[in-house]
Amino acid sequence: MIGLADCNNFFVSCERTVDPSLEGRPVVVMSNNDGCIVARSNEAKALGVKMGQPVFEIRGLIDSGALIAISGHHLLYREISLKVHDIFRKYAPRTLDYSVDEAFLCMDGIPDRSLAEIGERICDDCLLLAGVPVTIGFSHTKTLAKIITEVGKKRKKRVSILSESDEIKALLHSLPISELWGVGRRISKKLYECGIFSIGDFAETRQSKIRDLLGISGERSWLELHGVDCIHLDSIERPLQESVSETRTFPRDICDFNFLKARIAIYGADCALRLRAMNGVCRCISVFLRTNRYHTERGIYYPEASVTLETPTDLTHVIVDAAIECLKKIYSSDVAYKRAGVILSDITPVKSVVPSLFDSIDDTSRKDRTDSAPALMEVLDRLNHSVGKSVVRLASQLTQGHPGRNDGYSSSFHSPSEKKKR
Repeated sequence: MIGLADCNNFFVSCERTVDPSLEGRPVVVMSNNDGCIVARSNEAKALGVKMGQPVFEIRGLIDSGALIAISGHHLLYREISLKVHDIFRKYAPRTLDYSVDEAFLCMDGIPDRSLAEIGERICDDCLLLAGVPVTIGFSHTKTLAKIITEVGKKRKKRVSILSESDEIKALLHSLPISELWGVGRRISKKLYECGIFSIGDFAETRQSKIRDLLGISGERSWLELHGVDCIHLDSIERPLQESVSETRTFPRDICDFNFLKARIAIYGADCALRLRAMNGVCRCISVFLRTNRYHTERGIYYPEASVTLETPTDLTHVIVDAAIECLKKIYSSDVAYKRAGVILSDITPVKSVVPSLFDSIDDTSRKDRTDSAPALMEVLDRLNHSVGKSVVRLASQLTQGHPGRNDGYSSSFHSPSEKKKR
């Protein structure tokens, strides 16, 4: 059996861990530039707020106090996501971190009769240790697991199991084709024209016709509905990315160098952490700034600079120092900036790096273990991860010269037991 663990209203749930007064109230989380809605609480959904809806369309609800709107706090979300995925890995023989708030659980070797109990334990731990409610669905394939998880959410059931053929058939006929994983508006319209209105209709259509209509991806969905697990974990999982980036849009235009320097240091440190998590090292560090196209007479200004290292690295202080040097090259005091970012590229596995004759031993030596960070980085990563926030960081990451929210470092998650102690 395969499970899908899905965090409920993840961004909103994360915000509620640091502000319990949001519990039970209609809350939405906005995109980086506060332009549209990227997450909604159940209470906000009841008000008719749609995913992706422009903020200006619901400004009346926000201004009247009927709806609480929060700017995205993405470093907090990432910290809590790491906690949640660690919990998933405790209970499943193998997991696939499908997204920031979803993971497939490969339950090979575990008796079906134990799935309900394991699912309940996962939900309990996620709520107690990370403050996030989770819904889990188990079935024969990833597509069926995703279907039963979505149904479980609607039924307000934490753990659901879909295994009997009659139950599967009845459920599929009750669901519109638009709710099938990978089927959007355009494909739904195409299937409607062929008389396929429900997922059950799709499953009962000839395999060859589905292949002619939708190609290999549609055929895989058809096979998964018939219990053939053909969306393999290895075909989705990409442990080593081609690049890692961290970018943010500021609440207002910024010209203060100290503030920009602190932002770039924070973004560089976060990228370094993610780089170590995938056992990679990078050779190229890039930094860009962008002006507000609506507040600049000469139009958008997009300076960028890069540094190529002699030896690839995953060390936070090396990456941050290089990023700050890039910032110094492109910063201009007479320009106000709306957005900034750090990009790490030319990424390779740490085990493939061969140091040059003149490399410092301190910078290139690696302990014999599974991750790529030297001893100091390992200690810092474990310390920060254990408490759920960045309690130890570089001095250059301390924000100066600009009041307001601190992009993830002004707030942190505390479990109920930690809150009680505090």
